[in-house]
This record gives sequence, structure tokens and C-alpha cells, in this order.
Amino acid sequence: MNAIARATKFTALSTISFGVGLSLFGRPWPETTPSQISTTTKQSLSILKSIQSNELYQKLSQPDSKYKMLLGSQLIPEAHRINHVGQGILNSPKHIAIDPIIFMNNEEGKFYFFSHLGPQLVGNDDKVHNGVIATLLDESLCFCGFSKLPSKRGVTAKLNIEFKEKSPPNSNLMLFAEVVQNKGRKCVIKGYVETIPVDKSDRAIRVADATCILVEPKWFKYLNWVPLF
Repeated sequence: MNAIARATKFTALSTISFGVGLSLFGRPWPETTPSQISTTTKQSLSILKSIQSNELYQKLSQPDSKYKMLLGSQLIPEAHRINHVGQGILNSPKHIAIDPIIFMNNEEGKFYFFSHLGPQLVGNDDKVHNGVIATLLDESLCFCGFSKLPSKRGVTAKLNIEFKEKSPPNSNLMLFAEVVQNKGRKCVIKGYVETIPVDKSDRAIRVADATCILVEPKWFKYLNWVPLF
């Protein structure tokens, strides 16, 4: 009995310590939304103008649009951005050149992502590496599905990607994701990535299609009181 009592006391103390630490040092998701998109270099300004000229972008950004516009950095806690792949490691003019522009409709479960992939994201074939595309798909499809889960958070249970044709470097990119099924703690999201032609005479390159199964572990409900993500 003494051993059981000691074990119970130790478990309770550990749980309390974890909870206190999480509440004090956990970083919440940013709640602000951009009033305008700022750029810091002539290159990023040029890229931004090119993306903004896209017909779909213009439709999504209309005042009466059903989509909420925000920047990719707003989806990542500030304290973690430096270690994030897109917001930290690959955040440079020669990698992911601009803060991705996102349009979300949580009610309909739809998500659009616009970005630019620079010249140093290529593999041996001088095309954008499939690992970069896989990372963007995994993260974006999850963000698309979070709002459909009970605690608005989850983890990737399965990700299937069908790569079609590789993207050349220095390409503007559009990623679309849509929730196609959700029930309880499970959500299925489908999406695709394609290039945005700079010249209207060029064709869009379908880079990849993907299906993601997003699940919320049962224990996530115990963290609802901590606004981590």
C-alpha cells in the first residue's frame, strides 16, 4: 500500500508540475489578422505583385469574400518561428521568398495558399525538391482540417502524395486544400499544388495531389485550457 501511495503521490506531483509549466511557458497562437501585406525587399514586392495579379487571388481577396486572409507566420507561434521550416530555416529570398498568403474558410473547410519557391530549393535535377512540396502539403492540409476537430488541433495519421510533375525554381505556387470528411476526432483532407503561370500563355503545372488523414489524440482534450495552437 505504501508503494501505491508513493506512486500515486509522484504521479500527481508530476502532472501538476507539467500543467503549471505548460500554463506559464506555453506560447499561444497569434490572434491578429493583417490589415495589409508588407514587404521588405524589391524582390518580394515584385513576387507579391505577380501573385496579386492572379485571377483566383483577386477573387478571394474581394471585400465580400467568404475567406479570411492571413499570413503564414500568423499560424505559427512567434517563439517557434525561428525553428519552423518555412518561417525560419527556409525563410529567405532564395528559398521561400515571401511570407505565404493564406485564405481560409473554416466553415466550409477550404484553404488556399500562395507562395514563391526560390532557386535553392532544388534537387539534382534542378527542379524543386519533392520534400519541399511534401512539407507544404502536410502542414497546409492539417491547418485546413484543424477547425473540424473537437479541440481544433490534431496530428497527421497518414499522408498520401501523388507527385505529378516537378516545379521549376523561381515559381509562384498555389496550394488548395478541402475537408472532404470529418467525424469525431478524425478528419480527411484532400489537396493539390500547382504553379501559377506568370505569362497567361503558359500552362499551370500540376505538381502533386495529396490526401491527409488528420486525427486528434484522446489526451489532447486535457490541454484545451492551454491556448498553444
